[in-house]
Amino acid sequence: MLVDDEKMTREGLKEFIAWDRFDMQVVGMAENGRQALERFGELTPDLLVCDVRMPHMDGLELARSLKDKAPACKFIFLSGYTDVDYLKTAIKLQAVDYVEKPVQIPELEELLERTGEDIRRAREESLRAKRIRESWDTSRPEVAGKVIRRLVSPTARSGPEWERTLGELAMLNPSFPSAGTWVCCAAVFADAVAREAWSREAAKEAAVHGLTVLAAVVDGRGVAMAALESERRLEPLTLWLNRMVSLGRQEGDAGAAVSAGVGSVIHSLAQAEESYEEAVNALQYKFYRGWGSVLWHRELPGTRRDDLLLFNKEHLKRFEEALRRNDFAEAEEGLGQAVDELLGHPVGDVESVRKKLFFWYVSMTKISPEAMWEVENDELWSNVFVAGELHTVRQFMARRLEIIKESLGEKAPVERSVIRDVLKYIHQHYDADITIAAIAGHVYLTPTYLCLLFKKDRGVSINDYITSYRIEKAKALLRERGLKLYEIARMVGYQDANYFSKVFRKLTGVNPSEYRDTLEEYG
Repeated sequence: MLVDDEKMTREGLKEFIAWDRFDMQVVGMAENGRQALERFGELTPDLLVCDVRMPHMDGLELARSLKDKAPACKFIFLSGYTDVDYLKTAIKLQAVDYVEKPVQIPELEELLERTGEDIRRAREESLRAKRIRESWDTSRPEVAGKVIRRLVSPTARSGPEWERTLGELAMLNPSFPSAGTWVCCAAVFADAVAREAWSREAAKEAAVHGLTVLAAVVDGRGVAMAALESERRLEPLTLWLNRMVSLGRQEGDAGAAVSAGVGSVIHSLAQAEESYEEAVNALQYKFYRGWGSVLWHRELPGTRRDDLLLFNKEHLKRFEEALRRNDFAEAEEGLGQAVDELLGHPVGDVESVRKKLFFWYVSMTKISPEAMWEVENDELWSNVFVAGELHTVRQFMARRLEIIKESLGEKAPVERSVIRDVLKYIHQHYDADITIAAIAGHVYLTPTYLCLLFKKDRGVSINDYITSYRIEKAKALLRERGLKLYEIARMVGYQDANYFSKVFRKLTGVNPSEYRDTLEEYG
């Protein structure tokens, strides 16, 4: 960009210098610094050939204005022999050199050639640095995962391998202290959305709370090393963890899809393995507290299981006797007492609790076989008693008690009650992303058995029934001329209007617009 208050100088420079020879192009001209500054954002030149003295805004003031805005932009100043003080200031700015007036073309061309090479070299360096940063950013999660895995694994805590781990740790996060106080955290995720959010947001959210962390997803589990100012100042860590366990939450969803365990505070990175194991152990207690919980190892109770009603043979015996007498109120109370006690006095051996709850369920089905269908055995254990939390297991067993109770009071098969609940759920949620898994969870059946039961009762699969019900609702909505087809598609649970049209045509023989025209034709 040529900036000079003399029109003859501007036009002469543009015409008489062989810009193509230097692989340069004049993108614009200005008669003073103010005009150049106004046009700079639009033209974004790499180099300004600029007069020192100009009205309104001189060359030095223009250079100062652009120093922070465009630090890579270069200046060649044009000056008179009396502008010595000006030129001293210019050298302190980003000026590469100056040429005295009247301008000697060969001198300026020599300077342009050298400056052009400098600009291209700087641009190549910047591009190379950008590629290195991009490559590092791409590999950073993988490197972080490897470093954290070595920190929390039973590996040597001295020697070359340990020094390499500490070196990579410093490279990953230069601000991460090599001495001080730390704590390890572990997290589990309900779905991929929450897992990806942890990987993406952990360090960013920590910085918001003034906390330095190294975090990654290792073998599907979130792992973080958090540096603390002191053993007693845990507020930033608490705030960060509370934020992290809400990651993955969908809009309008009150639940959370992350739970975190926290180990003991350590004073050496060589103790990271111990703190991490404690954090993983704390995660077992998610069974009692559910998703969205932060579980501190130091706060875990040490309840003996033999002291609890769930493991008390006499209490189980009273529960079974109540079932034999069809005294469901007493049976429900016995189950409730056992579960409520667990919530207040959780047992660290969660596996034994799951097995004992399943044992209670099996004893219930022996007394009342109508509470369980044989096809469910394997799926029940994995989907409910292994994967579920205590509250979901409790709801499942309570629902089965209701099924037994209903079967005694009705001549119709107990399955009828389940099918009614399924149909009601479909009719209430057909406009959303409804899944068989969600329906099965609602009625406390496994997806496999639910599909068999529904097909037996209704003669069609659940998915076919949902589709048919949605299309019938769409037919009614097509009578409303004010509704667009894509709006109707969404109102009956289809986000893709084209897919909705294909489904509609498959079931009715015509597409939605043709069906609407038919309605109008026949009134």
